[in-house]
Amino acid sequence: MGMAAGQARLLSITARLSDNEANGQALSYSKQRLADETEQLNTAYNNALAATKLTVLTGFNGSIANYTDISYGLMTGYQTVACGKQYIVTDTKGRILVTDKQAKAFEAGNGDFNIFLAEINGNDPGYTQADLTATINDTDQTAKNESLQKIHDAWDAYFASVGITFEDEEHGLGNSNIEYGYQTFGGGNSLFNGYATYKLNGDVKAINYEGTTQEQRELYDYAVAITSYYYTGGANYNPVGSTANVNLQTANDVDSGYIDYLRNIFNKMASSGYYTEESEADTIKDDAWFEQQIKEGKLLLEYFSATEGDFVSTTISDDDAIQEVEDEREIARVEAKYNQDIAALEKKDQYIDLELKKLDTEHNALQTEYESVKNVVDKNVEKSFSMFS
Repeated sequence: MGMAAGQARLLSITARLSDNEANGQALSYSKQRLADETEQLNTAYNNALAATKLTVLTGFNGSIANYTDISYGLMTGYQTVACGKQYIVTDTKGRILVTDKQAKAFEAGNGDFNIFLAEINGNDPGYTQADLTATINDTDQTAKNESLQKIHDAWDAYFASVGITFEDEEHGLGNSNIEYGYQTFGGGNSLFNGYATYKLNGDVKAINYEGTTQEQRELYDYAVAITSYYYTGGANYNPVGSTANVNLQTANDVDSGYIDYLRNIFNKMASSGYYTEESEADTIKDDAWFEQQIKEGKLLLEYFSATEGDFVSTTISDDDAIQEVEDEREIARVEAKYNQDIAALEKKDQYIDLELKKLDTEHNALQTEYESVKNVVDKNVEKSFSMFS
């Protein structure tokens, strides 16, 4: 090999060695990145193993408590939580979160609990808080007398609560034989489409609400409900501006506890305000969304306290009916993804190891060739110096 050719060959091998080492360094960096990614996956996986979900007590199988994943419908439904409490959900301002149907029923009632009841279930049917055994159309005189007595008792309780007595001449109530009635307006005998009245000495006057407290309002609403139900013969309720008749059930026909449940919601809406979510499908009907809002404290829980006569605050950590448990489904999902991601990283790692091994073999061969060519070049140089010395 000539001196010039040897030098060119040596330079070529040197360049290839440099390229080989650069590629090896790049692969080493890639391997380090894979190690970092693996560590991140392990950290995320370990954190996911601590994933929890909220569950609610919904019953017992013998002595074993049954829990169901938390949801808006479960927490706010009627007798859906086995501890017997009635829960509501509020925002951080204290406003109760209600369904669109509840909001529309409240707005239709405009402060009247009777209309709220009638509207709440529409044709499913609606409800009234009337609990009479007969209407004016019934033939059982004994039952009718009992109903009339209930009406008198209800108005007595209301008048007493607002300080109006039968001797109050200002209201024309100086006669204990006062006759109550119900005057409709608009399209015929439409229940609640009118006002309660009393008749004295041939004069009929409306009984207007004159209270200021929640208790007084409830007494008035109840008296209106049984009066209107009796004198309209339990007629269907035809809301103003609507063509749909609502078949009513009285408190006699339904669980009276359900009426109380609705009353508590109605009173909370009236006292604290209320709001609805724009898209119920993506919010209160989405259990994952609801649970996240509760966990993050964006939605709060309250339960009705019979002692306080109002809703009081509770938390997921303090309430015995709610427990936070390991989320097996989430853990299984995360574990499956973790195994998939780890397998992909291991495949990349094996590829890098193979490439590094190839580069190492190539490097050894180049190094051997480099040494051989270098020896040849060095001997040629020595001969050249010996010839001209």
